[in-house]
Amino acid sequence: MIRLMSLGLKQRVGLRVKEARLARGLTQEALADLIGRTVEAVSNIERGRTFPTIETLEQLGYSLRVPVHQFFEGAEPDVDDQRFMLEGKLREIGRRLSLEDLKIAVGQLAVIVEVRERD
Repeated sequence: MIRLMSLGLKQRVGLRVKEARLARGLTQEALADLIGRTVEAVSNIERGRTFPTIETLEQLGYSLRVPVHQFFEGAEPDVDDQRFMLEGKLREIGRRLSLEDLKIAVGQLAVIVEVRERD
């Protein structure tokens, strides 16, 4: 796989903000209203063009009902870009599953991990 660009901290935090917004079912417009910023500001944060201030991160966390540290999960530079994206996708899928289906999915993943660890 050819990588054209490596994700920086701004991009990774922006993607986590977008994931949290989508998980709450909010539009960029609705989030902008909640945090007192423009739609353009929210868009720039989500696309990693600008980095939010600590005050904006606090407002985002409060409005999206997530702890601020969640925006930094997997944002460490030693986490591969592909892994970062896949873990985000996994969280997104998990949120959409019913409790019963989530239990099944976790069980399936546990089996995969167990088999891999034996090899």
